[in-house]
Amino acid sequence: MPRIDLFYYGDTSPGQSAAELYRDIEEQVVLGDQLGYNGVWVTEHHLDMRGEIPDPLLLLARLSGVTSRIRLGTSIVCAPFYHPIRLAESALLLDALSGGRLDLGVGSGVGDDRFLSVWGVTRAESSARAAEVFEILRQAIDIGAVNFHGEFYDFTDVIVSPPAGRSARDLIWAAAGRNAIPLAEKHGYRLMIPRPLPLEERLRINRDYRAVTGESGEVIHLRSGLVAATREQARRDSVEFLREYARIYLKVDWRGGPDSAQFDEIAEQLSFAIGTAGDVAEKFWDWTAQFDGTEQTAIQFQGPGVSHANVLKAIELFADELPGLQAVSSAPTVDLAASA
Repeated sequence: MPRIDLFYYGDTSPGQSAAELYRDIEEQVVLGDQLGYNGVWVTEHHLDMRGEIPDPLLLLARLSGVTSRIRLGTSIVCAPFYHPIRLAESALLLDALSGGRLDLGVGSGVGDDRFLSVWGVTRAESSARAAEVFEILRQAIDIGAVNFHGEFYDFTDVIVSPPAGRSARDLIWAAAGRNAIPLAEKHGYRLMIPRPLPLEERLRINRDYRAVTGESGEVIHLRSGLVAATREQARRDSVEFLREYARIYLKVDWRGGPDSAQFDEIAEQLSFAIGTAGDVAEKFWDWTAQFDGTEQTAIQFQGPGVSHANVLKAIELFADELPGLQAVSSAPTVDLAASA
């Protein structure tokens, strides 16, 4: 049975400031923490890209101070944009502050050549840079010292502080991409599959991952949707959300309403689950079976055109389904101070 998390892309709605978005996210995550959601995941976006979260670790540090048990995940940190030693130390600091609640999702990131040039990175090298960052993170976490000599980074006897309280296998999630399957085969890292990928591609990545990890592997899918008291209300409340994502990800200028013939087709293509709490739970069961028993699913209730009040209501309503969905409690919190 899957663990259920919240997911934030960082979209603002028309008229909403970034500061208002951060306050809304905080209130929603505090509620999720109280109601038993397993974790929360936030994205990283910069400059004029969509999304208003340029530093997910900083936002999660804030959330760690106002929550007590919910896990804190990055989906993802864009590895080539970081100095790898600084990334390792920032992540380990957050893990210590939060009592071992960090889930560090790592990937290559996205962007056109103009965007990547701001960070001194080219598209051709981004995946290779990320592969080196993965290895540097592993050494920093598992060994506490980095000795690495690669194409892009070179370190000798660099001691990392604070020391890790857990293994890299327990901290790192690899985003689906060129590095994910080799890293899973070599180090057992868990896999994050994003929402926009076509179903056939998601299924292929899942099969390849299961083939190299067997029963030891864990997969999280990032999904979207909305829950309301009635199916009709959920569809009405999610129209703008669905319409905007259809424009962005499907390149479809869909102007239909909640009763449109295309509503369910677009929702399916975008991995949306919309309806009553029971409807969405049933969809989760379908997804879990489709992907060979997905261990974790994160759902994005907050999106363009969805009011803060409706997100809070969705989190509250869907919490009633959590006991039936989550066969195991969230991963245990590590008392790093005691272990030290």
